Amino acid sequence: MTKRCVAYTKATKAYLPGSIVIEMSTISPETSRELARSGKAHGVEVLDVAISGGPPLAESGTLTLLGGGGEQAFADCAPIFSALAKQHFHLGPSGSGTAMKLVVNAVLGVSMQAIAEALALGESLGLEREHLLKVLSQTAVIAPAQQNKLLRAAADDYSPQFPMALMNKDFRLVMERAAAAGVPMPATAAAYQMNVAQAAKHPEQDYSSVIVQMRELSASGASANPVEQPARVPSQ
Repeated sequence: MTKRCVAYTKATKAYLPGSIVIEMSTISPETSRELARSGKAHGVEVLDVAISGGPPLAESGTLTLLGGGGEQAFADCAPIFSALAKQHFHLGPSGSGTAMKLVVNAVLGVSMQAIAEALALGESLGLEREHLLKVLSQTAVIAPAQQNKLLRAAADDYSPQFPMALMNKDFRLVMERAAAAGVPMPATAAAYQMNVAQAAKHPEQDYSSVIVQMRELSASGASANPVEQPARVPSQ
């Protein structure tokens, strides 16, 4: 059990029996289940309710909440969820919310790497950057979450909405769970390695700063395939 999990499980003892605790961090599903077991031992129901969506969606009240835990407890908390988010989903027993968040963030990280590579290709083919970013952001292949990133990239704004360090933490969780489940994720592993390299230089920047990374690699004439080995999960 991690130190963080130990701290959380101790915290469940502080709540009165019959309480419902809503844990909203992006953590391992195993940690979520451990928290639920600890809570149950003290008469406390612990829900894992992960948040999908960054600051702009939070400000507009259009977040998505991904929940795991007791179905009735989740339903009892619906008024809270409705005040925080546009939509909320109960995915199943404890750990299901955080598991779904890892699925979502795997897509988020890999798609941003793909966008960064495609932008570098577009510029190398002679497309003007302003037009490239504007038009790409309006195509069907760009999700709403990524449209804002392209607009910010047009202004060279990589201030953190979702810091690179947090994206890498989520990549690590994804790769750990994939390895444990025997699920090969080669594209995710490659995107993770590129994120690790960028985070080593600019951990405080937004995860979309891989756009800058790929632009620099392209300009320097680096290998067309800079990732030659699968990413390894860093030891803790």
